[in-house]
Amino acid sequence: MILEKIKDHFEGKKFTRITRKIGADSVEISRGYIVDYSNDFLVLQESDDFSVLGYNILPIDQIKTIRFNRNDQYYHKMMVWEGEAEKVGINYKIDLGSWQSVFKSIKEKGLNVIVRCEDPEIDTFTIGPIIKTGRKNVYIQYFDASGFWDEEPIKISLEDITKVNFDDRYINVFSKYLRHKRTKK
Repeated sequence: MILEKIKDHFEGKKFTRITRKIGADSVEISRGYIVDYSNDFLVLQESDDFSVLGYNILPIDQIKTIRFNRNDQYYHKMMVWEGEAEKVGINYKIDLGSWQSVFKSIKEKGLNVIVRCEDPEIDTFTIGPIIKTGRKNVYIQYFDASGFWDEEPIKISLEDITKVNFDDRYINVFSKYLRHKRTKK
């Protein structure tokens, strides 16, 4: 049922509101356009404030509902009128077979990521380049809000990941201004 809706929204280039179940009692809302999908993941080009933004990879098994109601239809019309809907799409392929292949594809593009574990019991936000991906974990070279790198990569369990952001303005601008060594005080 969910895959049929994903296919419909993808083929119809519909603005999409996705409700995801995170953890035992929490939900998250994502909004945008589905630009690719597989049986396990979808790529959502995020939209906010009538602009298309970067990309999110979401696990399909966490999706509760996909919506395109009157509100979403009107939002999409405004996106068309503003010239934003014509910017929807992705110019490269991300292998959506597994988390390992997702991270390998993004790493090959030389893109940094934000890896989110949104479950309230975990609630992590890790930004940086992908160092390596194993069977159960991904390793990200985290940088902080001051642009400094951590000395060691952060190890993240693949099963805890709820969202991966990449190729968006926040990540790309921050990545241009990183400082490579943390000075000790």
